[in-house]
Amino acid sequence: MTKLRQIVKDAFKCDELVYQFSEIDVADGLIAGEDVMAEVNAEYVDEAIVKEAEWRLDIAYENIDDCTGWDGRPSRPEDYRLHKKEARQLERFLKKYRVA
Repeated sequence: MTKLRQIVKDAFKCDELVYQFSEIDVADGLIAGEDVMAEVNAEYVDEAIVKEAEWRLDIAYENIDDCTGWDGRPSRPEDYRLHKKEARQLERFLKKYRVA
């Protein structure tokens, strides 16, 4: 068995990346879905994982905006908190792995 890279371990600490790899990429046939973490480790280069994180962060920001009312306050507080959490996870991940 191939050793898991640290970037893959850290990616699977981000809910949005877990969703991307486990749901979307499996449904799209990019990976088989039997051992998603091992498949991501084998099939994705670091740059591709970072690009996925950047894409998912853009989506998280859009979701935060969608949950924010005209007055700047959360219109759907539960969804707002969830998307803020997802954005924070991705921001931490990207702070560590994004090349400037």
